Amino acid sequence: MSNEIPVGINPLSWTNDADPELGDHISFSTCITEAALAGFTGIEIGRKFPRDPKELLAALSGRNLVPVSCWYSGFLTERDIDEEWSKAAPFVDWLVELGCKVLIYGECGAGAPQGQQAKLAQRPILGEAALASLASRLTEFGDRLLRRGMRLAFHPHVMHPVETNEEIDRLMERAGASVGLLLDTGHITMSGGDYRNIMNRHWRRTIHLHLKDVRMKILRDLDRSAVTFFESVRRGVFTLPGDGDLDFTPLFRKIADDGFDGWIVVEAEQDPRLASPGPLSQRSFRHVATLLSRCGLSCERNAYRDITEITG
Repeated sequence: MSNEIPVGINPLSWTNDADPELGDHISFSTCITEAALAGFTGIEIGRKFPRDPKELLAALSGRNLVPVSCWYSGFLTERDIDEEWSKAAPFVDWLVELGCKVLIYGECGAGAPQGQQAKLAQRPILGEAALASLASRLTEFGDRLLRRGMRLAFHPHVMHPVETNEEIDRLMERAGASVGLLLDTGHITMSGGDYRNIMNRHWRRTIHLHLKDVRMKILRDLDRSAVTFFESVRRGVFTLPGDGDLDFTPLFRKIADDGFDGWIVVEAEQDPRLASPGPLSQRSFRHVATLLSRCGLSCERNAYRDITEITG
């Protein structure tokens, strides 16, 4: 294992994919330029990114960035595998053309009847039979992705059918080896769990990391019977690493001790009018690089700032 770990960023700090009120005024160009200036070498794909592969790759390469992955909204709790794969196939083709090696799968079926207006206390819960069915269908989906040279990274998520530590455990026990895990520190914490427990139990299945920090006072003050997920985001429950209260040192020590062959992606759904993503992403990159260094690891820093300073 190389001691150099690739570190990327998600564009949610600039423009939210699911809440159009957050960051709709920020352009694609601003997002990727600020990500590159902060030092990141990769970026996940957001809703403002061009869908034409050549156009997108050209824009990113001009800032020394590569596309890391993209969220896919799956409905395997409601669709059979053939129907889901027919929906996913064009998306998979697109990711393959972009050179991505991981598909981020979020299960969006079997949600709360209230939709985005559901309060945190109204989260959907899958029964045992439904969870087993999901695990089986995910395994077949993951097998098909492997045949395309890609891995499935399942993303447990607040207000989705698999959220808590216990639900993650049950799903991973039932799913086959082709189902990898995306470990998201923020969502695990918000669901009442401890990311270290999931990390230690499922490290060999963890293929993608979302480093999301949490402002614990805001989290503790949330009235789950009265607040939706998106309201909690607007209140600032999440932030980028180094700006909140989570300790990421155990995670980096785990990487140093046991290895990790994937991307670290910093991410935070928040209001860019309250937390300016440019300066915040710069501080977050420095924070992650420092923690990696303390654990005997390193990350490449994007040289785009140096290039612009020379040419400017």
